Amino acid sequence: MSLGHEWAVTGRDKESASSCSYSSERPYCLQCNRHQAERVQHSRDLRVIEAYRERCKTQEITNMLSQAITTKHTLYATLGTAEFFEFVLKNPFNVPQTVTIECDDPELSVIVKTEEWRYFKELTKTLTPLEEELFHLKESTLTTQVYLRPKDSVHVPFKYQTFICGHTFPLQVASDLLVFQVLFRGEDRKPLAICQVDVEPMPHVVDQAFRFYQPELTFLKKAIRLPAAWDDTAGAAHYKQLGRCGRTYINPLTQTCFSTPGEPQDVYLKVPGSPSPQIRKFFITIFTDPWLASPVQIWQVYVHYLQRMDLSCVCGTLSWHSLVLHGTQTIRRVKCYTSHPLELQMDPGEVFALPAQGVQYVCVSLRALRPGSRFFYLNVVDVDTQQLVASWLLCITCRQPAFEISVPVDGGKGSNKKISFTNPYSSSRVFNLRTDRPDLLQFKEEQFQNGGGELYTIGLCLAPSQNPGMEEILIFINDKQDKNEDTYGVRVQYR
Repeated sequence: MSLGHEWAVTGRDKESASSCSYSSERPYCLQCNRHQAERVQHSRDLRVIEAYRERCKTQEITNMLSQAITTKHTLYATLGTAEFFEFVLKNPFNVPQTVTIECDDPELSVIVKTEEWRYFKELTKTLTPLEEELFHLKESTLTTQVYLRPKDSVHVPFKYQTFICGHTFPLQVASDLLVFQVLFRGEDRKPLAICQVDVEPMPHVVDQAFRFYQPELTFLKKAIRLPAAWDDTAGAAHYKQLGRCGRTYINPLTQTCFSTPGEPQDVYLKVPGSPSPQIRKFFITIFTDPWLASPVQIWQVYVHYLQRMDLSCVCGTLSWHSLVLHGTQTIRRVKCYTSHPLELQMDPGEVFALPAQGVQYVCVSLRALRPGSRFFYLNVVDVDTQQLVASWLLCITCRQPAFEISVPVDGGKGSNKKISFTNPYSSSRVFNLRTDRPDLLQFKEEQFQNGGGELYTIGLCLAPSQNPGMEEILIFINDKQDKNEDTYGVRVQYR
């Protein structure tokens, strides 16, 4: 291996290249040129490093000075509870200063009212001096300012109160901490002191939970009755409604209710609608003290927005309805669940496959057992992930089937009447007749057979009565196994 220079030889013997001094008669030296380029690059890198150090020097000095004037304070915050603390601010100069207090977190505020400051000092047993009319607000920005004489120091009161809270609280880790700074700037806009606030969220207690079901894209309007005043000396109850949508928290409502101690008071809710099957969650915090220091009650409200379907039926009559279930991005194994399984059944009733981006028809079998208006709930759940796929709010209007029959009083003999019944099935069926008042009503035939879809006339024998009035009689039409198929109501007017 040759340890000499590398030469680009063109038309000359390699032995003539005995030195590296360049001349027009010698070939070009590649190794010398490489070394020279490296030295130029090295000099350029040193200049870049020097410029970077000069730029960072000011920032590093500023950071070191900031650390010297920074005081750390840790708060353990709970939903709705005000955390009170004081910061000792000192003027290090021999000239008076007007200090501006700045903080970019809206949940931390300076207590500027003397009455509120006194209340929190008594509440927390803080034995520090209280100064009246200490703060004023800057006209342009409404920023809090305080005037300090030379070498003077004051206690600045702060209140931190958060209404932002998650629904689960895992073990606290460093990432859960909320860190922000409060800057105390002098007249030259340079900070005199810095208060670093570390907020660690703590779990809260939910006193009551409310769950409402509402048709999608409609306003929920509800009134919740407050219990009697928790504090007999309090003349007002203050409450905040706190809304949460996804990861965005809102505070849409703050109201004050003045009431006589011991008398009830209503909280009125008006919640905007959402598409189905969204669930909107929010909190209501209730205070009895005038400065909203600590809630006496925390309520959690769930509003389920469901697809609405209005169904009308006759009491005891079987009716079938169809619902359209839309598929999602992938195929899913789902099952239907109802709130009233004795009156509302589904077909298919077991686990079935919901095709991706497809449409599945679900049949609803409804037989309401009592008249009136009610709400039934129908949920379609993914059996593998336990996720809610679809949900319906069935508004059931059930009417009592009634026949008006007039019977004369003192008729001696009973009266014979007829009512009609249609077989709802496509095939011939055998039916049995029953009644809740066999003392007033007898059937000409207690069992009959009727063809599919055909009309049958039921003969009734009504007993006579000596007194005028009205009687309610139920007629039960059962199948061959004596299971109820339909129910008729008969109102007998004795005149």
